[in-house]
Amino acid sequence: MKNARSQGWVERSAGVGAPVTARPDHTPADHEDDIETSVNMTQNEPRERLHNEPNPSFLRRLTVATGGGMFLDGFVFATIAAVIAGTAFSRELGLSPQTLGLISASTLVGTMVGGPLLGYLTDRVGRKPMFIIDLCIFLVASLSMLFVTEAWQMIGLGVVLGVVIGGDYAIGSPLLGEFAPAHNRGRYLAVLEILWNVGYVVAFFVGFVVLSLVPDAWRFVLASSAIPAGVILLLRHGLPESPRWLLGKGRVEDARKVFAEVGVDPAAEGYLQEPETKTQWRLLFSRAYIGRTAFASLFWVCIVMPYFALTFFQSEVLSTLGIENAVVGALLGTMIALLGAGLGWYLIDKVGRRPLLIVPMFVCGIALTVVAFGDLLGLPVFVNVICFFGYLFFYGIMSILCGVYPLEVFPTSVRTSGLGLASGVSRIGAAIATFLVPVGFAAFGLAPVLLALAAVSFFGGLISVIWAPETAQKRLTETGARVVQDAKKMGSETVRHSTA
Repeated sequence: MKNARSQGWVERSAGVGAPVTARPDHTPADHEDDIETSVNMTQNEPRERLHNEPNPSFLRRLTVATGGGMFLDGFVFATIAAVIAGTAFSRELGLSPQTLGLISASTLVGTMVGGPLLGYLTDRVGRKPMFIIDLCIFLVASLSMLFVTEAWQMIGLGVVLGVVIGGDYAIGSPLLGEFAPAHNRGRYLAVLEILWNVGYVVAFFVGFVVLSLVPDAWRFVLASSAIPAGVILLLRHGLPESPRWLLGKGRVEDARKVFAEVGVDPAAEGYLQEPETKTQWRLLFSRAYIGRTAFASLFWVCIVMPYFALTFFQSEVLSTLGIENAVVGALLGTMIALLGAGLGWYLIDKVGRRPLLIVPMFVCGIALTVVAFGDLLGLPVFVNVICFFGYLFFYGIMSILCGVYPLEVFPTSVRTSGLGLASGVSRIGAAIATFLVPVGFAAFGLAPVLLALAAVSFFGGLISVIWAPETAQKRLTETGARVVQDAKKMGSETVRHSTA
């Protein structure tokens, strides 16, 4: 299939001079040289100036358009957290602690379905259409928050929002990653995770201010995500389809038009090495990819499980630590996580992915352990506070990898499926933690809960040492290539090609 696709590319690309054709006696390497020669001939036309990476203006727009989905994700979670932190919401709807837990977990539950389902659909029908559809559904669900009068309505809308948020996780970062150049792909993708934190900070601040002034305005706070959603929808209109996906589906002529539109040389970034393959979800559980699927899912679980559990009930945790204004402390903690994400953005293409995951994972475990024993041993409040905020800072550093690793370790044919599955699994862990933390907090107190969350971080550090590959500075055709990885050194140079 690849040779047929390549031949088709040759026939369409040779716009100047004699057409280049593949000869039967040529090796695959010779055939690739023929393709590149044809593309170079096309590039020599004065009106067509192509480069090794897309136009900077296009990449900036695509980054904002995809990052907008992450902004909305953080925004939604923060508005729910801000509303729960108030009193009018629970009083008006007559909510019990168990119902509050279900509302808190509803959006997370939705992402469990949305990530795998919409991720698979995106691999089948394309990035571009799903990129628009999921945001339209989000917009309708957000506006529907204005009419909530019962707890079940809140839970149902939370699930719907979670489904489309999970889908956007699976669509946005792969689309950006499939255009971004290898040498700084990490920074482009890290921006998306930073925007999640920005969305959370903005929404929590807006929710805190509005609800402090007008406690009964919780419906407007919940529906406020419709405003940025409308702006982002306009930005997404007219964006092109991923050329990697088009080539993988044999749509060579459409891919050529995208290359010309964004000004990128199709011989760059391994575009011409994209195999033409069908989307098969079971590939994620094949011998070649089961290790990657497990790693992408588990490291993500270990990052978000403690964070979501703590941030949804951060006010109560900080009050127990002795911070008088717990709501302000929660907002400060989110901003500290944002600073950590900024440092992670700076380092990701400099030090690589592995150290940026392994070191913070263990530091987070240590910080939560100190806070737990500090409460038992009666350590000064400032020690507990420093360690708690230290956890949030190092969480911020490694959080940017949630939008980087999962898309880099899977091939184009199942990239959004793999990322969607990993996202869904991570939300299962986050939903479980969000539901159980208030129960455990009420039954056992703060220290045992923090020790359990610390154990999750230590486990994440262990599996990262064993499984985390180094994908920095590598093309997606390399990082997602079909290979059988050594079980203990996934992503190492010692690999054996699979007989696909």
